Amino acid sequence: YVPNVKLEDWRLKVEGEVATPLTFSLEMLKTLPQVELVSVLECAGNGRAFFQPTVPGIQWTNGAVGNARWRGVRLSDVLKRAGIKESAKEVLFDGADMPLGTMPDFQRSIPITKAMDSNTLLAFEMNGETLPVKHGFPLRVISPGWASDSWIKWLTGIRVLNKEHDGFWM
Repeated sequence: YVPNVKLEDWRLKVEGEVATPLTFSLEMLKTLPQVELVSVLECAGNGRAFFQPTVPGIQWTNGAVGNARWRGVRLSDVLKRAGIKESAKEVLFDGADMPLGTMPDFQRSIPITKAMDSNTLLAFEMNGETLPVKHGFPLRVISPGWASDSWIKWLTGIRVLNKEHDGFWM
């Protein structure tokens, strides 16, 4: 499933354990210092076809992995601009994708230490071009060293939490 995101309507909300909740357009985000990073993205299900017993999902063998040059802004810069509170423990991400059937909304979090790492980005470009729709246009999380289920696509919401997120997809 790929959502139809219209850039003129798209906004990124930053809320939760912050001094000042913020809302960004993509143009506003691009005024922050931009960085580039080459990083490997691997599906959490890579090799799933080899599991015994079998597990549900696409039966990947090998190959659910790729490498790209990502361009965007540091997540830490966005969180600092919002005034992240000392009570912050995790950062929860939500995208524009909608749950299918009775599935819960796909939301994932990362610890505050990973969120504040200088290599954790909010990317709007991939390999020198606008982020493709299938890769999360207009904005996705880049979380190097973590499986792709923590690289949320079509990002619309960032909520700073004062506790560990215990959602279904965690």
